[in-house]
Amino acid sequence: MMKNSKTGRYQREGKWQIMIHGESYKPIVAEAAKKSADKIYNRIMITHLLIDENNENRVGGAVGFNMRTGDFHIFRSKTVIVAAGGASHIFKPRAVGEGMGRTWYAPWSNGSAYALPIAAGAKMTQMENRIVLCRFKDGYGPVGAYFLHLKTYTQNANGENYEKKWYDHTKQLVGEYIDHHPTPTCLRNHAFVQEVMAGGGPIQMVTKEAFQDPHLETIGWENFLGMTVGQAVVWASQNIDPKYINPELTTSEPYVMGSHATCSGAWVSGPEDLSPPEYYWGYNRMMTIEGLFGAGDTVGGSAHKFSSGSFTEGRLAAKAAVKYIEDQKAINIKVSKKQCENFREIIYKPLENYTVNRNEITGGTVSPSYFSPIQGLQRLQKIMDEYVGGISVNYMTNENLLKKGLELLNWLEEDLENIGAEDYHQLMRAWELKHRAITSQCVTEHTLFREETRWPGYYYRGDHMKLDDDNWHCLTVSRRDPKTGKFNMEKMPVYHIIGDEEKKKAS
Repeated sequence: MMKNSKTGRYQREGKWQIMIHGESYKPIVAEAAKKSADKIYNRIMITHLLIDENNENRVGGAVGFNMRTGDFHIFRSKTVIVAAGGASHIFKPRAVGEGMGRTWYAPWSNGSAYALPIAAGAKMTQMENRIVLCRFKDGYGPVGAYFLHLKTYTQNANGENYEKKWYDHTKQLVGEYIDHHPTPTCLRNHAFVQEVMAGGGPIQMVTKEAFQDPHLETIGWENFLGMTVGQAVVWASQNIDPKYINPELTTSEPYVMGSHATCSGAWVSGPEDLSPPEYYWGYNRMMTIEGLFGAGDTVGGSAHKFSSGSFTEGRLAAKAAVKYIEDQKAINIKVSKKQCENFREIIYKPLENYTVNRNEITGGTVSPSYFSPIQGLQRLQKIMDEYVGGISVNYMTNENLLKKGLELLNWLEEDLENIGAEDYHQLMRAWELKHRAITSQCVTEHTLFREETRWPGYYYRGDHMKLDDDNWHCLTVSRRDPKTGKFNMEKMPVYHIIGDEEKKKAS
């Protein structure tokens, strides 16, 4: 935690937030995990969940491979907790060419948190609810500490408060939600996007005032040097000193995640003491597949978890998983050698594709029989960007675009049988892409199903531009049939468990 050197108290960014050294916090948590575990397996990519052959709706473990040695690993288990990261790089990033790894959300988060349960037939919720971030341009440097702690603000190129200009326009789309305090993130994005489209860009963060205070200037630089060094490097390369020049902002490509400000993820059981019947089926954080639990990015419908909430959700899931076993719910699980061997063949097929077909290439990298993970990733990103509401179209989509996107994603899924990997690292890339692709299908199906624009500034349904509480004040839930690959969509009710009076008391 960061402390004030004069008072000795924790430094606050805002009413609810205490500044943390995230790069120090994570090793501390990892060390605690190491001490509590009997055995830890590192550098193993889990590609598939095993299913109980006595009960096709019960998990039986997981399989994967070691990314250094290539060893095949079978984990037979009574329960599984999925706690992988969400999905970056499914939409085309603003940083391209040699900078394409630069994103806001972790570049290695490839959607395994979603792909594993989706492929097994677990229900997912709110997968349309992707997030777009306002960030410092090119380095994706975060703006939260600047807004909250340094008390900076934004303006357009003419020095105007552009957000006020778009108040009436936004109110026509979302009604009273524009008057919520603080203003919802997506609506601030909406004003940003509209102002740039109207010719008011570039949008800038006013840092010149705050940086006149040496203490605030130090905090401003430390915010990047401890977390996003690339932003400081970008400013240095462009001769930008935020004490004298207001840096430019941009909006990021969309990300799919369940731990930040969005609700994407698995449809899991809530706690016994608070949950309505539709939200509860026996064990807290268990998915619709028995014995399969989630935490963090994996779990949908519980946004604003961040680090501490994800950590807490992990504890909840672990305790519930132990209780599930103690209650004798995990007896007589059957996972045959045949099931494991089938997955072994599937996992290593990209290596075989490359070995068998590489001799057909006479020059360059284009093969008539296989394609590389990077080629497939760029194809996926182009589809999602242009048809499902990415940066190239200012986050705009519609029914016809989404249906065409699904068609192209289905073609990609078929072609992924021909992906090639020349080594174990590329095999990892191949499976990252496969996980991103199935996650993208789910995102597109959800976006097609919700016929409204619930989050202007994150994405727009051009054919349903207004928020529609009468028909869509609900949660969306999907299930992909593991046998056919077809998605089934349904609505689930939203319950305001904490009412307005309780909210006032809590605050």
